[in-house]
Amino acid sequence: MERYLSFLLIFIAWTAAAQIRNPANKAIYLEDISWTKARELLTPNAVVVIPLGAGSKEHGPHLPLATDYQQAEGYAKEIALQRNVLIAPIVSYGFYPAFLKYPGSTSINFETATATVVQIVRSLASYGPRRFYIVNIGVSTTPTLLMAAKTLADEGILLYYSRYDRQGFVQAEQPFRTRAYSGHADELESSNLLNLRPDLVDMSKAVNDSSMKGKSGGITPVMVAGGNLNTSGINGYAALATKEKGRKGMAAFAKELIREIDSVSTCTLPKAIDRTALYESYIGTYVDKAGTELVISQKGNRLFFLWNKIDTSNFFHLYQDAPDYFSSMNLNVLFVRNDLGQVTKAWCQFRGASFWVTKSN
Repeated sequence: MERYLSFLLIFIAWTAAAQIRNPANKAIYLEDISWTKARELLTPNAVVVIPLGAGSKEHGPHLPLATDYQQAEGYAKEIALQRNVLIAPIVSYGFYPAFLKYPGSTSINFETATATVVQIVRSLASYGPRRFYIVNIGVSTTPTLLMAAKTLADEGILLYYSRYDRQGFVQAEQPFRTRAYSGHADELESSNLLNLRPDLVDMSKAVNDSSMKGKSGGITPVMVAGGNLNTSGINGYAALATKEKGRKGMAAFAKELIREIDSVSTCTLPKAIDRTALYESYIGTYVDKAGTELVISQKGNRLFFLWNKIDTSNFFHLYQDAPDYFSSMNLNVLFVRNDLGQVTKAWCQFRGASFWVTKSN
């Protein structure tokens, strides 16, 4: 009997794993395929969808810390059923500073959050795709995505993302709000989780909390100078949530996501900025105190580097992230100009080490 039960549990676990993806899916999840299959699919015509949802951020006493993650995953499943896109793994860390007084909540700083998205997109774009869409389950993430989109547009890459205050999404959610006021871990989010993972929801702890109405900034479960006291972590009418509202609301929201993805697949791509003339001032050989050389060269619209005579041009090139500042997977460089505007030296970070180099030619 014990052996039978063990076999049954293994079979159930195997069956559950085998049913993770819906066989009716039109989309392909990158995490499910090999690199050789990815090589076939990551073409210039492909649209890559990247779900973005916090894996650990407070959502009141009744919802799990992974509420945003669960919603990002749920919307990705809806998209997968309806569109032939590539779906990247969920990005579960981002810029969520307002919730850090609630234990378990995580955030990365603005620059890191922006760079994370930029580097993920750049990595995938290097194989062919130029069109990317982020399912954005967040509000504070929006400015980081705006900055990422601007950076990538200069490189000829289109990045678009959902945002809750865009009219189409406001209209999609409106019929399922009992009260006009809402914001976080509220009626809609609670309904979404009841639809997706009712086993993770404890509605006996859901309360209606409007203590943040008319306020902005960070919230805190205990009184802290400069913070807004919110003992529940809820901003809205969570107790009004139902599974049916979640089912219908998510379907309406997903419909708008798909409409935007369709527009991404057909709209004109941004034109990459021609930086050939601008980059000429950086080209040359730079030397550190030990005599080790950093050689900066240009090919097309890109800068490449050789450090200590090691040629990595077939693997890494330098991306411009700010005026006179460039980064790659190994090297970060801030070029410094003299009073005449000429580049004379550079501050570098290479695999954790920081040093100055002086331009010799």
